[in-house]
Amino acid sequence: MTITNKPTIENECVNGLRNISERRAATIALMIEEAEELGLDEGFARRAIYRYGIPMGKDFYNMLEDPTDIEELAKYFGKDHNWDIYEMETVASTEDKLYIDFHYCPYVAQWLKMGIPEDEIAELCDITMEGDRAIGDCFPAINFTLGKTIAQGHSVCQLRFDKVKVQEPE
Repeated sequence: MTITNKPTIENECVNGLRNISERRAATIALMIEEAEELGLDEGFARRAIYRYGIPMGKDFYNMLEDPTDIEELAKYFGKDHNWDIYEMETVASTEDKLYIDFHYCPYVAQWLKMGIPEDEIAELCDITMEGDRAIGDCFPAINFTLGKTIAQGHSVCQLRFDKVKVQEPE
């Protein structure tokens, strides 16, 4: 596996915001490394990052007029400073789904700078995505899944939101 993670958007603001994300990535990796030396597994990090995502998910849920509406979700999800930081692209947006690809990840960039082996970066990414899973879990009518990731050696990270299909009683 070879991770390719090259930014195409570069300017002072985006680079500064990416630097903040890189510092978070370094902190997460170092905390997990220290915990392992103390005999702990990464479970503590997964739980803490998930807890970090819950208030963000609740705030986002409460911001929407209809949090069951994927089209409304599409109007706001990532449409802030994150859009350029992660070089996000909407690849599908309908009443039933919102599919967004990230073309760059500052977390992966930092872990590569730190010399973390590529086979460990995918696990760090998965741990870090607990925050996004928590945000997704705040929307019971929408299912969030993480597809391929840059950390796994793919060209994009795939965030997928699908409307939960309600079974009609027979």
